[in-house]
Amino acid sequence: MNVNKNCKCNSKTRTACGNCSRLRMVFLMDYELGNIQNPVYYSFQAEDRKYKDGKELAQQMLDRLAKLHRGRYHKIVVFDNRTAGKPQLFEFKKN
Repeated sequence: MNVNKNCKCNSKTRTACGNCSRLRMVFLMDYELGNIQNPVYYSFQAEDRKYKDGKELAQQMLDRLAKLHRGRYHKIVVFDNRTAGKPQLFEFKKN
């Protein structure tokens, strides 16, 4: 957990927290859907502890979350949520 951010979540839970989660995944939705916001998801804290490799954690998140949007996205971008500036780590393109 980052000590410089105020957070009231419990680090032992399975929840996803915008402050404490290791990865942030943004689904860039298709343009034909109109004016729609791109959904943002954070990794579960239990999975942060389970998967030490960021690529493996991102792949697990992709497998779980891609079903929710039924292929209506064109790209998924994964950011490091703990580093200042939130640098981009990975990018998944739809086949």
